[in-house]
Amino acid sequence: MNKRRNLGVLFSAASRLIDKPLKSVKDTSRRKSKAKLHEKYEQSQLKPILNYLKAHYPNLYICCLLTYSSWLRPHEEIRLLTLDNFKNNMTEVHLGGDENKGMKVRVVYIPDYVRAELSPVLSKLNRKDNIFSLAPVPFNESYFNTQWSRAYAKMFVLGLVYEDQTIYSFRHTAAVKTYRRTKDVFLLQKLLGHSTIVVTLKYLRGLGELNTDELKEAAPQLD
Repeated sequence: MNKRRNLGVLFSAASRLIDKPLKSVKDTSRRKSKAKLHEKYEQSQLKPILNYLKAHYPNLYICCLLTYSSWLRPHEEIRLLTLDNFKNNMTEVHLGGDENKGMKVRVVYIPDYVRAELSPVLSKLNRKDNIFSLAPVPFNESYFNTQWSRAYAKMFVLGLVYEDQTIYSFRHTAAVKTYRRTKDVFLLQKLLGHSTIVVTLKYLRGLGELNTDELKEAAPQLD
């Protein structure tokens, strides 16, 4: 389906150039994607992984720390952060509608332990400087994917990470911990920056969090 979607974009561009509709891709059948259970981190994994990244991949460390603590998406949101995004004495990150996937103004809280790591970097930046490249131009879209691939291979050998655990696993882990503590889907929707509650419910199902106690409690009983 990814290849179908990419080819669709190319055919659409070609049809505009020749002013003739090309439906080769649109006429092909669609395949329903299989649901994949995302791998979360165990609580015992978090600090060893973050300590390793801090020592060997400092930019990736900050990215993962923000992904876990502030619910931001690593590639679309965190990678593009500048000093100007940090407000209220560096306690919040403010994103405009054009700076996040939900396309709405978004404000997230930055915990003290993250600010302690960020302060030395932010103090050296100009307002429009990216917090990773330290310049107005950010690193390319594949930057954190490349960094993670290198780090993951080494951490896997060391037994720090398991199969199917990624940068996004930090976000998934935080979401599951918050949901288990609060059972508040609406709060989770706001924290994750989802456009609708339906998206959040699908997200929780993908993490396997709506298939246990909730289903047992909802099951009809014979009196």
